[in-house]
Amino acid sequence: MYKFLKGLMIFLTQIIHPYKLIGKEKVKDGACVLVGNHFRLWDIVHMANTTKEKVHFITKQELYKSKFLAYLCKKVEAIPVSRDGQDAKAIMMALRYLKKGEKISMFPEGTRNRTDAELLPLKGGAALFAIKAKVPVYPVMSIGKTKYFRRTPIVVGDPIDLSEFYDVKMTSEDYERAEEIVREKMLSVMRGYICKREEKKAAKKKKKKAAK
Repeated sequence: MYKFLKGLMIFLTQIIHPYKLIGKEKVKDGACVLVGNHFRLWDIVHMANTTKEKVHFITKQELYKSKFLAYLCKKVEAIPVSRDGQDAKAIMMALRYLKKGEKISMFPEGTRNRTDAELLPLKGGAALFAIKAKVPVYPVMSIGKTKYFRRTPIVVGDPIDLSEFYDVKMTSEDYERAEEIVREKMLSVMRGYICKREEKKAAKKKKKKAAK
């Protein structure tokens, strides 16, 4: 069921909200946490397409009010979480998957970004999962909102290493610092791509001007 739904969603998304996935080879086999910015429901497809392995999506509990969506979420073994994110059962489920060597994905902003901000404040969770399970975090960042029938770059960043926090008695301040590292790396992936794109445009413009 998972492979079928994944293939179908990738096919449909590439038609309606086409995207170019850059750097997917960075995501290695085995356990990890995939994080991304969140503009549309279809953003989960970008994360699923980074790997051939199964990805367990952390989803809002509200989705389960719909019988159809609840059925699909159960079939793909998604992880339901309450809106405040303080859900012990969801945390234990996510950690269980990670310790089994599987992947989870989440949108740490907690909701879709309907503002002009690059990235909303993170609600937390990504660093906690990565530290407790001792796994890397991969940012999967959409460069702007995906648009109808217009290809959008989706950039996978280098793994975020939080090993400095392993086997340490963590305080709330430590987790906040770890989450800030994740946020800064997510922003760095977006800004780095945009900067290189602008540099290429400027170089092309300069070359064209010199040829006249």
